Amino acid sequence: MKRVTSHRLAGRELIDSALYYDQRRAGLGEEFLSEVETVLEFIRAQPEAGRPERHATRSYPTKRFPFRIVYDIQPDRLWIVAVAHLSRRPGYWTRRLE
Repeated sequence: MKRVTSHRLAGRELIDSALYYDQRRAGLGEEFLSEVETVLEFIRAQPEAGRPERHATRSYPTKRFPFRIVYDIQPDRLWIVAVAHLSRRPGYWTRRLE
């Protein structure tokens, strides 16, 4: 299994989304974080399972929330590029690959 790291903006997206959900209903933010953690553990164990995306990245959706985890498989790690909401403009995260 590879270690998981993330782009600083992906981390910000994760935190902001959890805070948003917690404002909607107490505890919902924690449920969101738990769902993302489940996806991260899955792709850590099976990195090729995600759908191929732009620039040789992959993505895997969460089940309960409208998000997908966009990641890059690197030799020593999985690099999380974005915690992308499905209604955001497609490919906004590609600038992070530069």
